[in-house]
Amino acid sequence: MKTERDIASEPQQSQAERDIVSRSISRVRLAGVGIVAGVLGVVATIVVAASAANSLPSGAVDIGTVAAVVVVATLVGLALGVRYRKQWLSPALVAGVLVGVFLFLRGAAFLVEGRVISYPLLFGLPGAAVAIGVTLVAAWVGSRPRVARGLSPSQLSPLARGGLVVAGGWTVIQLLFGLGLAATAGYVLNNTFAGTLIATVVGFPVATLFAVQYGRRVGIDRDDWDYRTTVHTVGIGLTGGLLTVLAVQGVGLLVTSVAGTDAAVTTFGFLLADLEAGVWVLALFALAHGIVAPVTEELAWRGVVQTALVESWGPTVGIAVTAVLFTAKHVVLDASLARLPTVLVLAVALGLVRHRWGATASTVVHAVVNLTSVATLAILVFG
Repeated sequence: MKTERDIASEPQQSQAERDIVSRSISRVRLAGVGIVAGVLGVVATIVVAASAANSLPSGAVDIGTVAAVVVVATLVGLALGVRYRKQWLSPALVAGVLVGVFLFLRGAAFLVEGRVISYPLLFGLPGAAVAIGVTLVAAWVGSRPRVARGLSPSQLSPLARGGLVVAGGWTVIQLLFGLGLAATAGYVLNNTFAGTLIATVVGFPVATLFAVQYGRRVGIDRDDWDYRTTVHTVGIGLTGGLLTVLAVQGVGLLVTSVAGTDAAVTTFGFLLADLEAGVWVLALFALAHGIVAPVTEELAWRGVVQTALVESWGPTVGIAVTAVLFTAKHVVLDASLARLPTVLVLAVALGLVRHRWGATASTVVHAVVNLTSVATLAILVFG
């Protein structure tokens, strides 16, 4: 028979058991967060390191790829530190170790395959140590109260937070389609560029749908996109597009004269070869790059992201941040630092046109620039 003491102690025991279970769940959840962050860190490291390798002179590539690890590990660590503060160590350690182990094992795989390790600093102990160490240090910094308060999303207005979420969500969706659909379609068609274009035709509308739906959650609806389809705005778009083409081409020539042609050849060499596969690739290029990309990117980036950030931070900061995020997305996902100056010029032009004349005009500008690049590459390939 239970005594009164036994009965009185049951709730306390039950509460203690619940505390143990809660702590166990918390540890599992933190480990899960670390694994997710580590996987994202691996993918981001590959993409950013590839961008550095494609853009830097051969003598600087090894150091450049390790710098890519530093950049990614810093961002991952800061995010974990800001989000989890007093519990930052567990997820940061898991994430850093996951990236570090991947880099080390990738180098070991080169040796097993009997090949020389490409970028030995990256795929070796230095890269692994940097990944683990920088992630932990950045997480510790992010967990400091002053830093955490300054970087916490809770400090942002709902609109600003919504704009940043849309920008990040678009980037992740495009990355997933690039890793999945683009790679699969490219393999089946034996044409890497065609696979990328198919991923654009399918993935960009999906990313835009996400942007529109999330934008509505924070109060950005159709009227806020600011489409003004008139003869005047279309004319502004055509004129602005031609001027932007000249500006982009001018910056591109300047970059080439300073950095040489190696980066451009690396960036566009495979593209030209894949275009030679047939006119069907050119037609797909015109559809994806000349129509789908301008229409969807302008709705998501200028219609939703820029609207949110301009209303939150004013025109100067809102346009500038949108342009930087848009440029970073292109540079990282295209794995080409060589494109940074030209894409930034385009992004600023699109932002200014959208703010002054609306999204119809910026869409036309974007389409003119992209279709001009399609025509230029078609002339190079088909004469």
